[in-house]
Amino acid sequence: MGSTGVWGRGPRRARVGAALLAVGLGLLPAACGSDGSGGGGGAAATPAAGSTVTLPPGTKATGAPVKIGFITAEGGSAISLPEVREGAQAAAAYANDYLGGIGGRPIQLVVCKSQEDAASARNCANQMVEQKVTAVNIGTTAFADSMVPVITGARIPYTTGVAASGAEFVTDGAFSWTGGFPATLGVMARTAKDKGYKSVSLFVTDAPAVTAGANALGKPVFAKAGVGLDIVAIPLGTPDATTQVTSAINKKPGAVILVGDGTFCTSVLKGLVAVNATQPRFVIQPCLSRTVEDAAPGALDGATLFTPGDTDSDDAEAKLYRTVMGRYAPKTALDGYAVTGYQNLLGLVRALKGLTGDVSPASVTITLKAARDVVLPAGDGLTFTCDGTAIPNLKALCSTGSVVATVRGTRATDYRTVDSASLFGG
Repeated sequence: MGSTGVWGRGPRRARVGAALLAVGLGLLPAACGSDGSGGGGGAAATPAAGSTVTLPPGTKATGAPVKIGFITAEGGSAISLPEVREGAQAAAAYANDYLGGIGGRPIQLVVCKSQEDAASARNCANQMVEQKVTAVNIGTTAFADSMVPVITGARIPYTTGVAASGAEFVTDGAFSWTGGFPATLGVMARTAKDKGYKSVSLFVTDAPAVTAGANALGKPVFAKAGVGLDIVAIPLGTPDATTQVTSAINKKPGAVILVGDGTFCTSVLKGLVAVNATQPRFVIQPCLSRTVEDAAPGALDGATLFTPGDTDSDDAEAKLYRTVMGRYAPKTALDGYAVTGYQNLLGLVRALKGLTGDVSPASVTITLKAARDVVLPAGDGLTFTCDGTAIPNLKALCSTGSVVATVRGTRATDYRTVDSASLFGG
């Protein structure tokens, strides 16, 4: 996307980028209870407790390594999530020791740390082309629109766990294991329909790309679900959203939805408390933090959480995640974004399970498009299929489902999966 349009220039572009990053991070899997701050590293953290499994005998990868690019936000002033890289490295080590790597050959991660600006993102994309990687896997970024054209233009497949930008939604050669924001909105609409709500209020950050996305992606699926959608835009950094909340609650919605970072969640939740709103709350990951709970005590209890991942339960995939991280990254905290890198990279490995013979960008692309019902790592039973049919007109998205949980304090309980495919079909 160019420098004009919804992005704008200079400070405005930076503000929109920050808003998109907040939404993108909110849709990433993270262990519940994480404070969601972007500055921590994994080296000094303590792994979270939880049951694990004994890894069965597997197949060790041999031969010449397969170079897989891994780009993630690390070392920048706005955000740095080294645990995402550590999660991906753990997944790669596990795949090499137990799953035969990719095509029987060991995975060699070629890491590029993006500073979360357009120039840095393009530089990482160019590095992947120069390094002649077989595929690129993305950890976290709000600047995919700067990378996707470079990578796919070189006929290298671009893969991610959670698409967050236009280019990631529609580009041939791009693949997102989950349906990102569109699928999250779809599952929210399905949940609202199942609960019998006639209308809901969706609170989002007032940035052009975010509000445009909410309108273009949210309005159709909520309409198909028979649920009215009132989109309420709140300027980035607003400390007190009581005015906007009051206006929305006066319309008597059946539920309220919060999509934004922790500061945004705090502002809206405090407004909901101030007006004594009793509507059920739908939230994404950043709302579940001790900081938000301390600012609005009890306001999240009973809320419904929408997330691509489950790391806390006794589900087999959650146990595998804890086992792999404990073995290959024992100093990395499990209660954070390490699962993002793990899910993204191991998702690629699983999608390429049927790859034999030559391992090249072309063969990887063909295999990804043919993969069916691949189990999403740490996904509580979710699967993905990358044949371009999950969401019409958004061919890079491979799933319409989401993990849904009930919030108790700052923890998620009662994990289940919900699919919204019926809201995207003809």
